[in-house]
Amino acid sequence: MTETAPETDRPRLIFGGDETPEQIEAIVAEYVAVRTAILRDEREELELEFETREAALAARPKADNDNDPSGPKGAPLPFVNPADWHGVPVPQREWFIEGLIPTRQVTILAGDGGVGKSLLGVQIAAAACLGVETLGLTPAPCRVVYLGAEDEADEFHRRLADIVAAHDRTLADLADFRLIPLADRDALLATPDPKGVMQPTSNFFSLDNHVARHQPGLVVLDTSADLFGGDEIKRGQVRQFVAMLRGLAIKWNCAVLLLSHPSVSGMQTGSGTSGSTAWNNSVRSRIYLTRPEGKDVDPDIRVLKTMKANYGAAGDEMKLRWRAGAFVLDDGLPPEALAFVEKRHEEIFLALLQKLTDQGVNVTATPCSTYAPTVFLKHSEAKGLKRDNLVDAMRRLMDEGRIRMVTEGSASRKRSRLVVFE
Repeated sequence: MTETAPETDRPRLIFGGDETPEQIEAIVAEYVAVRTAILRDEREELELEFETREAALAARPKADNDNDPSGPKGAPLPFVNPADWHGVPVPQREWFIEGLIPTRQVTILAGDGGVGKSLLGVQIAAAACLGVETLGLTPAPCRVVYLGAEDEADEFHRRLADIVAAHDRTLADLADFRLIPLADRDALLATPDPKGVMQPTSNFFSLDNHVARHQPGLVVLDTSADLFGGDEIKRGQVRQFVAMLRGLAIKWNCAVLLLSHPSVSGMQTGSGTSGSTAWNNSVRSRIYLTRPEGKDVDPDIRVLKTMKANYGAAGDEMKLRWRAGAFVLDDGLPPEALAFVEKRHEEIFLALLQKLTDQGVNVTATPCSTYAPTVFLKHSEAKGLKRDNLVDAMRRLMDEGRIRMVTEGSASRKRSRLVVFE
């Protein structure tokens, strides 16, 4: 082990008492320089010793009975010195759906039986492939892999046909959608070994290969009851399973949306939780699709609630309505009142866009740090509006050609911005 210099050998500040301010400054500067050099040398020696020890551990033969699933016994841990980030731009958080479904993480979409969580999962996935908004949400345009263990291929065919029709598109527009229907076979992705440690199955490795080839931005897994082969009340097994899925998300830089059924108590309490609390604790985002309570409730109404959002705002909810095989937003307004409200939202959007443009502030129609609805929501003139109101207004204005995205600048420094076009 590296020995540090004894305190008696380290430099010390010594003053005679009659030094001038310039002499004191020189003495202190010399002390700091010598002390810094000693600390730097000690740090370099420690890092060299660390690297040597880690290399020796990695090279050590692995025992035949070593069941460590993470790799060779004593494999080096990742080591980061935050000081190395000095001067490096802080990376922006990536989202599949801003504020709701983060990229490189696992999000749980829970839903009571028959409420339509699979339809919602398919609808969000299809919107990403089509590059369109849905339910006031803006999924990142991307490829998708959807593993469905509850429904046959014919059911997905019917659902996707209804969804693309709702967007005035065709199934030919879903060339980036990859479906893995497993209703007729074992769909488990992980099972516990004799020691109770969750291990990936051949299905998991096959899924990993599909993701590697297709490079999706979203992987939907439907549902946890069919894919998780452990005991859902055992926290360790649940956390290991979610960690496997998060590893998939990180490895391929995608979002993983895991659909699940809540437990009886989860439905009764309205929390949408299932089994062990580890399901909720292990993910960074959890959303819950349910029916509103009360007598004479419209059977076509659903409520989508944000139950957990480590990187966004929890507690939000939106009301949805099932219509012609797909979900749409339900504002509870008659058509004439809805038209008046939408027109007002469009006027506010146009006014804010023009004002910020005049101030030299550029915004875009694609989700990022300058996404127009997000930027406008912070403005005082948007008080009382929700993000969905601004997203819908922007979509309508773009469809009408009243606002457009323009690209400016040289070939090496192109910039896109949203402008009023009237």
